[in-house]
Order: sequence, then structure tokens, then C-alpha cells
Amino acid sequence: MPEDAHDSVRKKVESIFKELAGERADTLDGGKLPAGITSAITAALSGPDASKEQVLHADQIAFHLTDWNSDAAFIVALHLFPERFTQEEIEAAVDMFLIHVPNHIVAAARLAGHPVEDIFSDDDKVG
Repeated sequence: MPEDAHDSVRKKVESIFKELAGERADTLDGGKLPAGITSAITAALSGPDASKEQVLHADQIAFHLTDWNSDAAFIVALHLFPERFTQEEIEAAVDMFLIHVPNHIVAAARLAGHPVEDIFSDDDKVG
């Protein structure tokens, strides 16, 4: 069975980060929860004297900031080595990014108390 663009871009991103970061690249595997990173964010956002509710709130933010680790890895890999990706791989990975990441960012921002609005929307234009 031939490899599709989704599979090949994942393998290329994995290869790039293994080359750059060795075993640390495993934290960018979208199939694995980056628990250590999530815990570090939770601890930083909740502080040492936080209540259980504050810790749980910070943990929700941390989840939304870490669940798209493989999507973030693709964007960084593309910035560093655009020549390594085919047009089909870029299209597939951009699509995966746009399906997965925006809702996590909006959720994290809202949980952190930041207003979320589409500042780039131009309702006067009809596309």
C-alpha cells in the first residue's frame, strides 16, 4: 500500500527532530501525551500555593497547549527545512494543523481569561 502525504509528512517531521534533538524528539509524537511538559506548564501557571481547583484549571490550560505537539513540530520543521517537504505533504499537514490547533488555542486563551475574537475578519468583504 503506498504511503500517503499524511504518513510521509509525519515521518519527515519525526526524522528532522530526531536529527536535531535526539531522544527529546519523542515529546513531539502526537500519539503520546507529553505528561512532563503538561506538568511543567500546570505547575508554572498554578503556583506553589494553589488550591486544587486552581491546579485543575491550570492543567486544563496545559492540556490545550500541549495536545498539538506534533502539529507544532510540523510548523517548526517547515520553517527550518521547507525544501524537505512536497507540496502534497505541506497541504496535508497544514490541513491537519488547521483542523486540530485553533480550537485548542481558543480554549486555552479563554481558560486563561483572555478574550478571543477574529481580529482578521472583514465582514464587509464577500469572498
